[in-house]
Amino acid sequence: MTQTLTYKNDTGASGTYIQQDVDVDGVSLLQSAGDITSVVLKITWNAPYDWQHSECYVNDPDGSTHYMFTAGSLPFGSGVRTDTLTIASGSFPSSIDGVWEFYLDDQMGSSNTLDEVVVDIEVTSAQMPTTYGEIIWHNADNYQGGIDVSGNARHVYPANSASIVTQTGSTGTHAFDFNGTDQFWGDDTLTSTAGTATMSVSAWFRHNGTSGIQVIACNHGSNKGQWSLYRSGTSVYFYAGYYLQTVSGGSDAELFYAGGAANTSNTWYHVCVLWDGGEASLDKVKMFIDGTQIASTISTRVTYGSGLSVLPAGSVSGPHPPYTIGALQECSIGGGPTGTLLYPFGGQVDAVRSWSSVLTADDIAWVSSGRNVAGGPTSFKSYFIQTSNPVGFTNA
Repeated sequence: MTQTLTYKNDTGASGTYIQQDVDVDGVSLLQSAGDITSVVLKITWNAPYDWQHSECYVNDPDGSTHYMFTAGSLPFGSGVRTDTLTIASGSFPSSIDGVWEFYLDDQMGSSNTLDEVVVDIEVTSAQMPTTYGEIIWHNADNYQGGIDVSGNARHVYPANSASIVTQTGSTGTHAFDFNGTDQFWGDDTLTSTAGTATMSVSAWFRHNGTSGIQVIACNHGSNKGQWSLYRSGTSVYFYAGYYLQTVSGGSDAELFYAGGAANTSNTWYHVCVLWDGGEASLDKVKMFIDGTQIASTISTRVTYGSGLSVLPAGSVSGPHPPYTIGALQECSIGGGPTGTLLYPFGGQVDAVRSWSSVLTADDIAWVSSGRNVAGGPTSFKSYFIQTSNPVGFTNA
């Protein structure tokens, strides 16, 4: 399967001589495994007078220069255009991770407008594990670099030097690593869970014992969102609601569920949460730690309305909050991320995956059996099929 990791700078700029940088991070393991097949450089820009006078080149992290076009190589014209340059395997810099410097220069002194510069990393790998209907799956074991293993292209990207490290245990080999201060992996919104009556989320985590709320994974921005999975002290919580904090006005329904079964630091735990908004209040959420259902505290606080029957649509107004692993990015009620990072995780997280359905008991036993399991639980059906006298089963 081939997928694309996209790194971009869309702040924009105007002038005769423009420089815009793109910082690529998180692909070193993919590069060392030989899974990167090409690097595609892309520039979207506007020449209000004459394209012929402009040139564009890119300096890669090694300092080598790649010309996208030179003065005189483009036809006469003006307006918005997009130009690309593909760097094939064999011509990569020694490390694709690093700063890619884009330069746009009008040699006749006119002014251009730069809209966006992009570095697309094309990834092809035979290591892609068999999926099981996930809507997301971020797995540092089977497929490194933040690729969404589900095939739905909801890739996550490292922030503040968050990394994937070697971390064994529970059949795993690697994990997303967090310093508990400012690191996370994240990107766009997991809108597939917005407005749904059912959902399951599964993750492995290994905390370092530090105190306070620490987000394992979430699709929430504090002031608006859908759900959040986190630990606090020895307990694990699942939260579904518009607001993580009491916000006056609007509609607000909040649901907490905690299990006190993750006491020991530097130990791998598996958590699986089933959400069914059609159930009665106390049965909407079921939590399993290491495959065992936790009989723990559940509470519903309804400020407005009659409680949740579906996961919130995600937005009070404006864009949805970002999906993140290892922390929560605060969003304003009407806008996007504010730049404030909340509840950073200290330790490692692995194999975060989600489904739009409620997992069965067999599913939970399978997903909690190891960090790198793939393809779904082994069916027990074949053990009961007998050619001469099938009892209750058929070969269909």
